[in-house]
Amino acid sequence: MKLIPLFFAMIVLGASLARFSDSPLLIIPFFGVLALTSFTKLDYALYILVGFLPFSFRFIMMSGTEMQVPTEPLLAVMAIALMLRWLVMGRKGVHVKFPFRFPLMLYAASLCLSMINAGHRYSAAKGSLRAIAYMTLAVVVFNVITDKRRLKWLFVSAIMPAAVAVIWTTISLAGRLDIWMWSRAYEGLLFTSYVHYGAFVAVILLILLARFIFDKGVYDRVIWTVFLVIFAVGICFSFSRGVWVSFIASVGFMLFQKSTGEQHKKILIIGGAAVFLGFLLTLPPVSKLIVSRTMSIANLGFASNRARFLRWGAALMMFWRNPITGGGYGSFAHVYRNDPMITGAHLSQYGMGAHSKYLQVLAETGLIGFSAWMWIIVSFFRYGFRLLARCSAEKSSAQNPTWNISFYRSLVIGIMAAEMSLLIHFLVNSLIQSDIIGVPFWLLLGLLPAIGNIMEKESQQNGDLSVDRGMKL
Repeated sequence: MKLIPLFFAMIVLGASLARFSDSPLLIIPFFGVLALTSFTKLDYALYILVGFLPFSFRFIMMSGTEMQVPTEPLLAVMAIALMLRWLVMGRKGVHVKFPFRFPLMLYAASLCLSMINAGHRYSAAKGSLRAIAYMTLAVVVFNVITDKRRLKWLFVSAIMPAAVAVIWTTISLAGRLDIWMWSRAYEGLLFTSYVHYGAFVAVILLILLARFIFDKGVYDRVIWTVFLVIFAVGICFSFSRGVWVSFIASVGFMLFQKSTGEQHKKILIIGGAAVFLGFLLTLPPVSKLIVSRTMSIANLGFASNRARFLRWGAALMMFWRNPITGGGYGSFAHVYRNDPMITGAHLSQYGMGAHSKYLQVLAETGLIGFSAWMWIIVSFFRYGFRLLARCSAEKSSAQNPTWNISFYRSLVIGIMAAEMSLLIHFLVNSLIQSDIIGVPFWLLLGLLPAIGNIMEKESQQNGDLSVDRGMKL
């Protein structure tokens, strides 16, 4: 019965699509359907968000405002729905003890505070609200994913569309091998560049890889292996040095997680990667591209590297002018002036921020925002390592075989590795402004403590009296 209003809303949306396909008025019924879904079934709204993420598109309204549809409107509506649920139902409607609430609140406050120094305050205000909507996703995930069934639906709704998008992109790039190392190879595809494509694929691949290595439970290994192969092939078509370095470092983090009975899988992963890399190096055209691209990482004369150093220097100068509150969220794009002699006319007109999330946070939000940002990161990994310690202390109950601690351990390791890959990549890029990267980043931030809550509930249901309640997560 609860789905009947949503069913009729979909009919209205379909009729609106047919009637107003070329009109900006289409945004009205679109927002209506998103609002109805979020206020009636917030978990369904979350599934829609992750399912449509690879297929979101840029929509320009009459005012010239741009947004990613349906990602960003849905994020805003979900944030409002969560706030109203908290106001109406109080503690019964929302888990108030989100473990990272204080650093998130401080970071949100720093975004608003930085507008004092912004030269373009309307742009800074709009960007700050947009960033806060993205951050709220972590709290939404924490409050929605409360049991294993919803966790399963979240992964299914995310992985299936992502696999379709990656297969589509891989096939298209295979037909453009002559330009696959350039962003123009992605024209007309779902992803805007090899950087966004590679970072998105790496997040899902690391979670799949963690389950392959660490989950000893019973599940359909054939299907999950097929997904693993799809995303493993997909990441090979990314030509981003940042993706390569961050992915290898994150895989190294996973392989250092010790447990008996998993060494043969680790050896298989390392051996398979070595054999595949050796095979690529035997192909002269591919070998030349890989070697030249790898050597360019430390080449200070490389145009992309020079552009990064200039942006980093500009970010530090911007920070020095307003070291406490920063120069205003989103202000770096208005302050920095590219040199077309270095990066070319196209990149000079459409830059990528400070090319470092950390320096951009420091420049735009000052020490207050940077401290909050680092507090979020430290809190996340501190919580994750405590959760891994909890997993190591737990043992599967022989009386209740459904209590599979290795499943949760694999997810915790995969989520931490995926978040680590993004954070390492953020050292040299500002990808979080993109929905294809921002949504996975904040989603994983909320998913880790959500898994901790699910583990706690299942542990109590199984009567595990050995749990140290003083270490309650």
